[in-house]
Amino acid sequence: TAVINTDLIASISRDNGSNYTAVTLASQGTTGGHTIVTKHDVSLTSASGTSVRYRIKTLNQSASKETRIQAVSLGWS
Repeated sequence: TAVINTDLIASISRDNGSNYTAVTLASQGTTGGHTIVTKHDVSLTSASGTSVRYRIKTLNQSASKETRIQAVSLGWS
């Protein structure tokens, strides 16, 4: 099983990927055998721009630890 924020990390950019801000993911439980992780209310004050990008990395993968990303949603307001 992948450990959130160790084996599965996420970051967000608002300047088309030139600078990324790491976010801390939180588990919201499971459904249908899938773990749901979220991050809400991210403040990106260190960079300017409106070209939003996200980046998800899976680390420490092996034959016994294979992480699959099933869906991603990014909202901007």
